Amino acid sequence: MLSASALKLVVFGSLLQWLEENLHDLDALVFDIDGVWLIDNSLVPGSLELMAALRREKILFSLLTNDANHSTSEKSQSLNQCGLEISHEEIVSCGDGLKGFVLSHQLGEQTFFAMGDLGKPCFGEKAGLLITRELDQLPLCKGVIIGENNYDWERVINSVVNYFIQCPESLLIVPNPDEFYPKTAGKIQIAAGGIARFIQRVLKTYGIGLEPVYLGKPYEPIFKHNHLQLEKRSGNAIDRRRVLMIGDHLASDIAGANRFGYRSALLLSGLTNKHHVERSRIKPELLFKAL
Repeated sequence: MLSASALKLVVFGSLLQWLEENLHDLDALVFDIDGVWLIDNSLVPGSLELMAALRREKILFSLLTNDANHSTSEKSQSLNQCGLEISHEEIVSCGDGLKGFVLSHQLGEQTFFAMGDLGKPCFGEKAGLLITRELDQLPLCKGVIIGENNYDWERVINSVVNYFIQCPESLLIVPNPDEFYPKTAGKIQIAAGGIARFIQRVLKTYGIGLEPVYLGKPYEPIFKHNHLQLEKRSGNAIDRRRVLMIGDHLASDIAGANRFGYRSALLLSGLTNKHHVERSRIKPELLFKAL
């Protein structure tokens, strides 16, 4: 991995040019979506050229997203509308990590209360859970899943806090660990991770310790599910060090890739610039100015 001092000096021009010389060292590419392929719902310059090269050279790749309130089919449709032809099989959502968690903890057919959207089709139900949004059923639930948007925050959050006071051993599952996500005109929207940590903080003040289960980047479930899907699509085992993750967020994309054992590359077109990298303890292996 490049040293911190080297990172201050070495910034490659474009990912596409770098791949032309280094593709033999890789078996697969993994991309973030927002900030890498899209910014403000518009294609990042170079997106179409890079995608054409991936298709032409038959390079195995996937797109990872912490957007769990849209299914991979819905995400595929939105990317296609922007001009980027991506199938839903090539997208891995933080909600996809729920299936492995349900299986490993034998939670099939258990009822969970959902705060907000869980996509269409619902990834909670796809994972084998029974999902309810009725507050009067909350005391009977095994736990809570925090989605995004479209619910009465004050009423639901208060009910969920009181539920965990009564049932402190229950599970709080959070597909999207992000504090917020960008909206148009420089505004932000509080995300599921921000809601989860607010609930956790209130309960801690009350005297109850609660550790949410995070599924998305930078946590392992999304990366583990993604790797299994890559191996299934390739038909072969894949060494994690032969997979390159390309993202625009140090604490999410790069930290998650490094922790999982992927190689990591930061694209300087999204949330993070070169000075952020120099000041951060989280270091990518590669830096690129553009796709």
